[in-house]
Order: sequence, then C-alpha cells, then structure tokens
Amino acid sequence: MFDPKTKEAIINQGIYWNERLNSEQFTLTQMKSIANDILTLWNETIGIATEMFWTELKKNNIDFERKDELNFALKKGRFRRVDVGMSAKKDWSIIKDFDSIKDRFSQDEIEKISNIIDCDEKTRFEILKKCLRKKEIPQTKYLKFGECMAYMSNCGLWEKYFAKAEVEDLYDLWKSFKSN
Repeated sequence: MFDPKTKEAIINQGIYWNERLNSEQFTLTQMKSIANDILTLWNETIGIATEMFWTELKKNNIDFERKDELNFALKKGRFRRVDVGMSAKKDWSIIKDFDSIKDRFSQDEIEKISNIIDCDEKTRFEILKKCLRKKEIPQTKYLKFGECMAYMSNCGLWEKYFAKAEVEDLYDLWKSFKSN
C-alpha cells in the first residue's frame, strides 16, 4: 500500500532493529523507546495500511498501546496536523466500514469523525477562497495557506472547488507572497 521509498524505509528500519535486537542487550526502558520508534508511523497516521497493521497485531496477540489519531480528532473536533487530516480524507470512506473501526467507535462517533473530515475540508476551501477573493495571503495565514494548498492537491479536490484559472491564481498568489 506504500510507495516504493516508504516501503523500503519501513523494511530497512525492521532489518536495522532486528539486527540490533539479536546482537545487543537492552533495558526495559530502552525496549519501550525502541517500540515507540518503530510504532511512530502507525501511531501518527490514519489510513487503510494503519488499520491493517493494528488489526494484524491484534490478530497475532501482539499487544501494544495505540495512540489513535481518530480518538484525538473526536476529543478535539479537529486533526492534530494537516497530514493526518489528508490521510483521513483520502481513506475514511473505505476504513469507516472496517471491523477495526466499528469495534472501536460507535455509529455516532463514526458519524462525528465524518463530520470532522467534512468540516476540515470546508474550512480549508474557505481559507483559499477568501485569499483568492482578496487577492492576497495575510501574513498570519501564510503557513495555513500552504497547508490548504497541500490538502487540496493531495486529496484531489481542486476540480471540486476551483476552476483551472483559479488554481493558477492561487499558485501565483503563493509564489508572489512577500514576508514582512
């Protein structure tokens, strides 16, 4: 499910830790730190591969604490970072029907997550539309603007919200931004 570079990085990390674990002695604290290092990707993402990973661990009775980004979204009403929101947007329509999701969340919570995803998308659209209308990016919104541009691109939403000329205008605004 990963691009070749990501797949290679995950495999190399596994090889690295397998070699070290077989040749060195580690304290319990060090082992927990290693586990956290290995699990960072799986704890900080939402998606098909993430759900499959945690399902496979559970199926094999491998017990690790999951820091679930969907729980964070439910508690805070937003995603922790733009990349998490993008992953949710891309894969939610598929993973919301996974047993692993239905086992962890009530139908009401699943609907709330869907609403958080929709709200995130609409908010990002509104930020870009406002900048386009005013033909400027406010200094205080520059980073958010960049996140919104990445969100629209990575989620394939340009055609849903903007004409081709508007997209070009947004990129021109971004290129011509001058920091004070």
